[in-house]
Amino acid sequence: MELNAGLRGTARHPDPPAGAFRCTGAVSGLLSAGLGIAGGLLESALTGPWPDAADPGYAQYLAANRVPILAQSLLFVFSSAALLWFLGFVRARLRCAEPAPGTVSVIAFGAGALAVGLNILGQAAQITLTLPSQGRVPPDVAAAVADLCLVTLNLANLPAGVMFLAIALVSLRLRAYPLWLGWTAAAAAGASFVSVLSLVPVAGPLSPTGGLTTALRLVPLLWYVPAAVVMLRRPATPQAADGKAAG
Repeated sequence: MELNAGLRGTARHPDPPAGAFRCTGAVSGLLSAGLGIAGGLLESALTGPWPDAADPGYAQYLAANRVPILAQSLLFVFSSAALLWFLGFVRARLRCAEPAPGTVSVIAFGAGALAVGLNILGQAAQITLTLPSQGRVPPDVAAAVADLCLVTLNLANLPAGVMFLAIALVSLRLRAYPLWLGWTAAAAAGASFVSVLSLVPVAGPLSPTGGLTTALRLVPLLWYVPAAVVMLRRPATPQAADGKAAG
């Protein structure tokens, strides 16, 4: 009942942030995407593909690649920080389209913030592996830390999928974003939910490091980048008193 009330209510929300504040929201979305892409490209700076965490040479691999691995994790962490700022403005845009009490908008932001937090925790595990003290850690302990990193990052896709689903709902029903971006958010939600299942196969394209899993991680960028551009060029329209988008 509360979800339907959030989509069918009539109370009007305040006007969205304007001017420089709106620009920082859009720019933070683009910055988050750029930092994330840069972090992904750092894979090419490694001496080779990541070995299995139980491999006897895993510690040597971490020592040889400490700088690019640490740089990659920090890029992902700052990308997450920029994304959190961006999601605050996404919530404001959704609230302008959604009548009170704005339930779905709150779900979108809360789920997105949880996904950001899990991504940072996953990078914390990876950063732990780059510390000098890890050279003395038994291989089985290092393997457990590496697995924790992998599981945490994959589980972050679950709240991310909820976030994209909520964005798609408000966009397709109430035009918070253009229809094509609403369908893109729906596709990103599906990709995020499927990515969670990558924890099940131990090999193949949908395994944690498989080709399909890697491709699915790129799908959210198809929403983040154009959504940031739309926010920059087209301010949100506050909800009219009759429950339909004004303008």
